[in-house]
Amino acid sequence: MRRTALGLLVAVVACAPASAAGALVAGARMTPEKYQTYLDRFNQGDERYADFYAPDVVFDHGPFYGMLRGRAAIVEFYRKISTQMKETVTPSMVVIDNEHGLMAAEIATRLTAVADGVQLKSGPLVKGETYVSYGTVYYTFNKQGRIATIRGSAGGSERIPASK
Repeated sequence: MRRTALGLLVAVVACAPASAAGALVAGARMTPEKYQTYLDRFNQGDERYADFYAPDVVFDHGPFYGMLRGRAAIVEFYRKISTQMKETVTPSMVVIDNEHGLMAAEIATRLTAVADGVQLKSGPLVKGETYVSYGTVYYTFNKQGRIATIRGSAGGSERIPASK
């Protein structure tokens, strides 16, 4: 059974003392609420999602899209993508470990073409066609609680034809 409801969001938040080696600065912890705000902004096309990134964030977007370095590169990538497709990310399970600066999120990414010929690794989409991928995204945080690295692993996918 695929879990997609945000109500199933699970968070494991480790409580490390502020003086622990490698610990985040006080108040700079990732929480389920902060992660949801990040996703809400991203899904709405609100570029303030980048406020959650460290200035030198690195997004390993795989061999098809390559490595994105820095907030501006990620924002520009998604600004360009938004002219071709609507992207919505929905988490099903999120595990946060603030002590080690790590987070893993099982997600479904729904890409719906807003124009013909959108190029994906799996092949082109026609307007209205949707591609859904399932996988896990792994994040690390810097000491200020900002996302420092992003990388994912694919689970599966499906294509949904455009409605007539």
